[in-house]
Amino acid sequence: MIALLIFVAFPMLWVLRTSFNELVDGAYIVDAMTLDNYTRFLGDPWYLVNTLWFSIRIAIVTTVISVVCAYPVALYIAKTTGLQRNVLIALIMAPLLIGLVTLVYGWIVIFRGGGLLNSLMIALRIYDEPVRYMWDIKGVVILLVYIGTPYVVLSLLDSIERISPFLVEAARNVGASRWTAFWKIVFPMTLPGLYAGLVIVFSLNFSAFAVPLMVGDSNTQMIGLIVYREALLNNDLPFASALSVIMVAVNALILVGMAALFGRLILNRLEAKQ
Repeated sequence: MIALLIFVAFPMLWVLRTSFNELVDGAYIVDAMTLDNYTRFLGDPWYLVNTLWFSIRIAIVTTVISVVCAYPVALYIAKTTGLQRNVLIALIMAPLLIGLVTLVYGWIVIFRGGGLLNSLMIALRIYDEPVRYMWDIKGVVILLVYIGTPYVVLSLLDSIERISPFLVEAARNVGASRWTAFWKIVFPMTLPGLYAGLVIVFSLNFSAFAVPLMVGDSNTQMIGLIVYREALLNNDLPFASALSVIMVAVNALILVGMAALFGRLILNRLEAKQ
């Protein structure tokens, strides 16, 4: 509780108080109690569409792709044992063990015009000329998926390993296809792990600023990057604080809605079993 108060509650209270202050020419910050910083953002349709909604869309897309990529990997790792399992888990955790800046710079080498990704795609004849990944939203999406997928894999593994393999085997024995067995048995029983992974990845991707800053173009309008620009480049701490509060509030509302949805799905599954 002391750690949460010092490192979470007090900083958030300071940000909240700063969001009501004013930035005046010739002064850094002037103490006030104004809603101008909030109305400047929430009252501007451009900000709502091109920053808030854009950030939500990127977070949703990257989170869904991470889940689609994570399920087959988690299902495969759950079937392995011994050295093979340890090696696979180490490979999955590798992106989480490397510093974010180092990781992004490694991907910059892959993304650049004559980099590995373009060279590979041209060699495979998937496309004829280099595709722009650097300073483009495509590179941002790929990197966010790459960073987010391990979180979903690790969250799903715990739930998958709790499922008795005899349940899937019994379903297959009575004629269920692999897809039916997965959708009717495995997927419902992994909802708790899926929810945990979604919460982590969506929150990280919605508020991301390092990846858009280093890979996106100069006009990338993700809300985390806007907070960074307003605070450190424009020195507008009140507006940056208001954006931070809005970002946290919107993220919390979406996660509450997600929790209600998953709670309903899990409750329906329990009622169906009874």
